[in-house]
Amino acid sequence: MAKYYNTEHTHPFSYEQVCRAIFQRYPNPFASHVLSEDTVYREVINGTILYSRRFLTKTNKIPKWGEKWLSGFARRVPLIEESFIDSEKKTITTYTRNVGLSNFMTVAEKVVYKECPLNPNQTIAVKEAWVESRFYGLRTAIKNFGIDRFKLNSIKATEGFNHVLSGIQEQQMNLQRIKQEKMGELQHIKDQLKTQYREKAEVLKEKSSQGWNQAKETAKAAAHRATAPTSLHAAEKED
Repeated sequence: MAKYYNTEHTHPFSYEQVCRAIFQRYPNPFASHVLSEDTVYREVINGTILYSRRFLTKTNKIPKWGEKWLSGFARRVPLIEESFIDSEKKTITTYTRNVGLSNFMTVAEKVVYKECPLNPNQTIAVKEAWVESRFYGLRTAIKNFGIDRFKLNSIKATEGFNHVLSGIQEQQMNLQRIKQEKMGELQHIKDQLKTQYREKAEVLKEKSSQGWNQAKETAKAAAHRATAPTSLHAAEKED
């Protein structure tokens, strides 16, 4: 019979943030045992669920007490991770199981991420594990070892994911700050252009007014010159 364990962790980030970062959990400083990850299949189910299947490779640490019997086992183990992101229920469910070393130990893990009912800025991760072994003579010890390792790794997984989420949040804040700075610079340039446009418009208006006044004065002078001979002729007739 498989040995079972469950725990609950809290991420101080919203469900939306967790959802956007769920496939960016690795690498991080708390997951040095995760060597590789590859997405091999993805589809949308019923228009509301994003299903993904990924292969991961992790180190397979052998307990000291088992090195005598387990020294021949590989130090790397392949795993399959299946995830379901339900946009309608607002939940993320991941299932992970090892596909290598099954004679030594099989571990099935399930994690459900959901919004904290008391705080929408937090996300609850409910973690479960089932550990079984067919290695007769050491089954109980191996299952206990598997559960103990799951407890430790689940804590590291939470810390590692929080590290990734913090990095993404900081990056987004920096991008927002840069965006605001660029918008401020753009607004400053627009204000400068408006000021320059108004100044040029005033100069053109002033020049236009001066030109108009000069034109009127020129027209008056021309009109005066045109009427001057007629006035002189009229004066001669009076004499």
